[in-house]
Amino acid sequence: MAVSVLASAKSKTPETIEELKARAASADKHKQTELYAELARRELDAADSTYNTDADKAKALVTDSAKSAELASQAALESNHRLKQTEISLRELEHRMSDVRRSWAFEDRAAFDAPIQRVETARSKLLDRMFGK
Repeated sequence: MAVSVLASAKSKTPETIEELKARAASADKHKQTELYAELARRELDAADSTYNTDADKAKALVTDSAKSAELASQAALESNHRLKQTEISLRELEHRMSDVRRSWAFEDRAAFDAPIQRVETARSKLLDRMFGK
């Protein structure tokens, strides 16, 4: 019984960003869409919480978040699976990026310009596929 309690306690430990990144990279295309979307969200949350202690690391996490969003979009397009849900996740991510951007110091907000554009481009590709452009 003690072993099962320890095993369940270990499984409830949140997965780190690096572990999630490794799992997403090794997953099949169907699973990659949701894993990379989750990774993008978690990287943005980490950037927001890290900003006050290490602004440079936070800026790198914002860029990583955009890259993960692009990978989610790419996996959805390649598998032709979860297009709508991935687009919704990326739209929510883009809105969250805008919210986080407003909470940062004015001089650091430029770090969001390119990542927000990258997420918008990834979303546009999904919308183009879904609506036949």
